[in-house]
Amino acid sequence: MKEKTLSVSNKNHTTAKKIFLAIMLTIILTVFLSMGIFFAVLYLGGPNPDIQMLKNASNDISIFDNEDKIVENTKESGYAKIQEIPKSLSNAFVAVEDKRFYKHHGIDYARIAGAIANNLKGNRTQGASTITQQLVKNTYLSSEQTFDRKFKEMQMAIKLERKLSKDEIMEKYLNMLYFGSGEYGVKNASKRFFDKELNELNILECAMLAGIVKSPTKYNPINNYDNSIERARLVLRLMHEQGYITDDIYNSYKNKNITIKTDLIENSSDKYYLKNAIYEACKILDTDEFSLRANGIKIYTYLDSYTQKLLHSSIHNSSYYNDQDTNSLGILCDNITRGIKAFSSRKDVNLFEYFRQVGSTIKPLACYAPALDQGLISPLTRILDEKTDFKDYSPSNYNDIYYGNISIEDAVAKSLNIPAVKTLQNLGIETSINYLNKMDIPTDEKDSNLALALGGMTYGMSMIDLLGGYTTLANYGSFKKPSFIRCIKDKDGNILYEHNNSVDRRVFDEQSSYLMTTMLQKCAKEGTAKKLNSIDFDIACKTGTVSMSDKDYNSDIYSVGYTSLDTFLFWQGDNALSASHTGGGVVTLMAKNFLDKYYSDIKPIDFAIPQGVKEINIDRYSYENLDKIIIASDNAPKSSTITMMASQKCMPYEKDLTYDRLMAENLSFSQESDIINISFNYNPKLSYKIYQRTFIEGEKLIYNIKNQSGHADINIKSDSFLGSKITVIPYYIDDDNKEIIGTPSKYYSTAFAKRLLK
Repeated sequence: MKEKTLSVSNKNHTTAKKIFLAIMLTIILTVFLSMGIFFAVLYLGGPNPDIQMLKNASNDISIFDNEDKIVENTKESGYAKIQEIPKSLSNAFVAVEDKRFYKHHGIDYARIAGAIANNLKGNRTQGASTITQQLVKNTYLSSEQTFDRKFKEMQMAIKLERKLSKDEIMEKYLNMLYFGSGEYGVKNASKRFFDKELNELNILECAMLAGIVKSPTKYNPINNYDNSIERARLVLRLMHEQGYITDDIYNSYKNKNITIKTDLIENSSDKYYLKNAIYEACKILDTDEFSLRANGIKIYTYLDSYTQKLLHSSIHNSSYYNDQDTNSLGILCDNITRGIKAFSSRKDVNLFEYFRQVGSTIKPLACYAPALDQGLISPLTRILDEKTDFKDYSPSNYNDIYYGNISIEDAVAKSLNIPAVKTLQNLGIETSINYLNKMDIPTDEKDSNLALALGGMTYGMSMIDLLGGYTTLANYGSFKKPSFIRCIKDKDGNILYEHNNSVDRRVFDEQSSYLMTTMLQKCAKEGTAKKLNSIDFDIACKTGTVSMSDKDYNSDIYSVGYTSLDTFLFWQGDNALSASHTGGGVVTLMAKNFLDKYYSDIKPIDFAIPQGVKEINIDRYSYENLDKIIIASDNAPKSSTITMMASQKCMPYEKDLTYDRLMAENLSFSQESDIINISFNYNPKLSYKIYQRTFIEGEKLIYNIKNQSGHADINIKSDSFLGSKITVIPYYIDDDNKEIIGTPSKYYSTAFAKRLLK
C-alpha cells in the first residue's frame, strides 16, 4: 500500500514538471517571437529619412525688420565641413555623447541596457540616444517624450546609417547643435565663446564645446563659467579614459582655465531683440528653435533699426551706472500695433520669462484703474493717508511720510502706499485679480492678499506683461499682447501667423483709462517721475521701486509710461542698488533723455479726451474743508472752484447753489422790546453786511462779517420811539475783485419806521 502511494506522488511530480517546462518553453518562444517581430519592425519598418531634407536644412532663421529688410546678423554663415572640424573636437563629442559611435549602426544596445538598469534604480540622468538618433530627432521628429516617437527615431537612425557615412553624420550633427547665447553649430560657438576658428582650438576648448550641449543654459560659459569648466574637465577625463588623448596632454590641461570672450555680443545692438523674437516664434508655433532653423522659418518683426540703435546707445551709456554689474533694459512699443519697435538690455534677458517684483508700477493696473472702472473713485476722491494696520498687514509709505486727507491723483503722483492698499481693500482683491488676468498678467493663489497693491506677488511679473498693462492704458483700456513679431512665414512664403489677427480685449472703459492717464500725467509733471516735466508733449508715467530685506538697498527700479504714440519701459536691477536709487531717479532720466532724442523730429499729439468725460467745476470749500465733491454753482467765481475731469461713473450729482441764489439761509428776525434779534446760517463762502437805518442818524454799516461758519445769532438795539430798519446783505468778491451783492433781507422794528425808512 505504501509503494502505491509513493508511485502516485512521483507521477504527480512528473506531471507538474512537464507543465512547468511547457509554460517556460512557451514564454521563451513568445519572448523570442516578440523580439523577432520587434527587430523586424525596427529594421524593416518605419519611415525612410529624407536625405535631401537633411542636406537642405538651412540651419537659419531669416528675420526681417519693420521695413521687410533682412536683419544682417541673423544669417548663419558658420557651416563647417568635416574637413574643417578637428579630430579632437569630434572625438570630444564621441567621448561624452556616444562612445561607441564608430562601432554601432545607429543604435547602441549596450547603452540602452545601461539606461534601463539606471532607470530601474531610480537614476534617470543617463540617456540612451546615439549621435545618429539625436540628429534624426532634431531633423525629422518632434521632442515629445513618447514611445512611438522614440521608436520612429530608432528606425530612422538605422536607415540613416545605411545611407550616410559616419563622417557625414558627424558633420551634420556638429553643425546643428545649439550651444546657447543664440549660437548654432561648432563654428559659430567657437567664434562666439573663444573668438577662434576651429583649427585654433586647444583640447580643453574642444572639451568645453562638447560639454555645453547637454544643457546650453546650465553650461553656458558666459553666464555659468564654473559649471562649464567643470563639465569641460569631465569631458577631458572621458577622452583620456577612452584613449583619445595621452597622459601628458590630459595632465597638462586638466587644471587649466579658458578665456571666454564675454564682450563680443555687444557688437550687435539688436542681438537680444532677435533672441526674444525667436523665443516668441517658438511659443507661437509650439516648437523649438532648432525646428525653426531646420525649416527655414521667416520671422517678420516690428524692429525699427533707428530706434533700436538709439535705445541700445542709451541702455549701454555707462554714465547711468554706479556699478557696472547692474543690469538694465529698455523697451519701446507702438501703441497702435502693440509691436515692439526696440528692445535693449545689458545682459541676456528673455522678456517672456524674466520675472521680477514690479513695486509701485502695479498700482495703476491692480488698484486705481479698476477702481475708476468700477465707479468707486474719481481722481479727486479724498482718502486718509495715515499709518494703518490692515489686520496682519502693516505697510508703510516711503520714508514713513504721511499726508492725511489726500486726493487719489496726488497719492498716485507721490506713489503713496497706504492709499493704494485702501483702494484695493475697497475694490476687492478678487476683482483686482480679474482685471490683471484680463491683461494676461498671471497671478498665483497666494497673491490674494493686500500686498498685491504694492506689487507683492509670489512669482513677480514678466517685463512683457508689465509692458502690456501700460499699453492697455495707452489704448484707452483695450488690451492686446505686445509682440516682437508681425508675422511668421515658412520657407515657401506661406503665412503661418499674423499678429494683426489677434483680437483686442476690453479691460477698462475708455473714460476710466483716460482718467488714469490724467493722474499719470500729474505724476510726470510734479510727482515721482517729475524728471520728465520739461518734456513739451503729453506724457504719462509711473515709477516703481522694490526694496530689499536690507532697507539700505533696492533690487529693482522702474520708469514705465506712454505718450499718444508709444509705451516705454526702463528698468535697472539684478544687483544691490543703493536705497538712494529709486524709480524717480536714473531710470526716469534715461527715459527722458531717450524720448527727447526719439521725438526730436515728430512730437506726439495730446491725449484725446474720449466721449463721456467732462471737465466740471467743483466747489473748493466743500472739497478742501468737508471732503465732499460737489458741483460748483454756475455763477461761482473761479477762485472758489476746482476743475476736475469726471466720467459718468464718478460724476458728482449734488450741486452747490450758493452763488446762484445769493441770500442768507434760514434768516429770521425777532424783537423783544427794543432789541432786534437776527438769526441765520452762515455760508462760509459768503460775507455779510448788516446795516441799521434810523430817522436821525440815517443808514450805517454796523457789521461786516467774513469767513464765518455755523449759526448767526445777532442782537441789535433799536430806536425805541421812531424805530429802525435792519438790512442783511450777503455778498462775495468775484475774480475781478468786484463785490457781488445778493438779495437784501429787511426788517422794520415799528410801523412808523416802515413808513418813514423805506
